[in-house]
Amino acid sequence: MSGPAHTGMSRTTVQRNHALITPESHVPVQLPGWTNTEVVVLISAEMGAKFEQCMVTCHAGAELVPLRSADELFVLVTDGAVTLAVDGATHELTKDQFCYVPPNTAWTISSAMGAQLLTFSKPYIALGEVAPPTLLLGDLNKVSAEPFLGDEGALLQVLFPDDLAWDWGINVFEFAPGGTLPNVESHFMEHGLYLLGGEGVYRLGENWYPVTAGDCIWMGPYLPQWYAATGKTNSRYIYYKEMHRAPVG
Repeated sequence: MSGPAHTGMSRTTVQRNHALITPESHVPVQLPGWTNTEVVVLISAEMGAKFEQCMVTCHAGAELVPLRSADELFVLVTDGAVTLAVDGATHELTKDQFCYVPPNTAWTISSAMGAQLLTFSKPYIALGEVAPPTLLLGDLNKVSAEPFLGDEGALLQVLFPDDLAWDWGINVFEFAPGGTLPNVESHFMEHGLYLLGGEGVYRLGENWYPVTAGDCIWMGPYLPQWYAATGKTNSRYIYYKEMHRAPVG
């Protein structure tokens, strides 16, 4: 027996300078060289972004390899476990652990029993004679959470070093119910964001969007943006931002 007819409604919206991608509109694909996986490409150049953000379902026996050698890669394990093989060594990563792999590096990520991954990737932008970053391994539970601009209701975890070698940053924000960003931001840097938990309302341009765990947001350059946490529990999101480089166009 077939289910009820679809109403054609979705919270997903894609605009000229921003997008909200919600789980009911995900379409998994298979990417070349990523075996036993299903990939939802949340943000990509086709949208207008200069980076790529994906959710990856790894089935048992999954293996991922570089898609483009010039790309740098960030991976957060949101469930399950994977093995990263790079530079002749292996590293086990489980839920809430993450890695950064520099460009032009041979690596594989495999999962014996299955996992869920959030990935960010982009071409690395070199800066003169500054050497690119090296491999970084981390755990969200071991990164200090500091009050943002002194606000105890908005805690920020900075996952990458504040160093000129890094051309991007990945941070985690956690807001107590009623917590907000301190101002409406507008800047040349773009963002890719994923709601890890809780709920809130995001202002993107002149639009206001209710958001909840599992939602993804792309924010283009100079987009006015602001967030307020709602609900009765803390809300938490991870986001990408450009760092330490002049605007390019």
